[in-house]
Amino acid sequence: MSNRPAADRLITKLITVLSEEMQMYNELLLVLRKKQSSIIEGKIEELNQAIQKEQAILRRSETLAKTREASFMQVGEALEQEEEIRTIGQLIELVESTYAERLSDIHGSLQRILQEVTLVNEENRYLLNFSIKFVREAARELVKSSELFPVYSATGREQEIPIPNRLIEGKI
Repeated sequence: MSNRPAADRLITKLITVLSEEMQMYNELLLVLRKKQSSIIEGKIEELNQAIQKEQAILRRSETLAKTREASFMQVGEALEQEEEIRTIGQLIELVESTYAERLSDIHGSLQRILQEVTLVNEENRYLLNFSIKFVREAARELVKSSELFPVYSATGREQEIPIPNRLIEGKI
């Protein structure tokens, strides 16, 4: 027979960890949206700050993931399960309805948040790739135009500039 009070305590602890993860992913989502607006507006300093916050959140997520995995293992042992519990869905099938309902709510919320995080990440990746492509094309056009038009010295006379002294090199 399983140790019910210990299992209840461990399930409650796991629910707390999952709730912390949900809160952390909500924070990450806000940071990713801030990152997106910084990319769009070209605010490099804000983008750097958002990246630093994102990295701090991701470091925290690693710690929470380890805690969650350990909690799943402890709950499985308390419920005397032969197979290791790895997912919320597996756990929902094993616990009382009050816990199952709470875990189901958390599971749905986590799935929605993670889908949104994935979507915003994909949008940010697209924006960054588009920005890089735009800068490359603009640089190429600038190099082409500098080859087509004469260069004038400070005295106003046309001069020939050797290739190494061009305003911009065509490589990015």
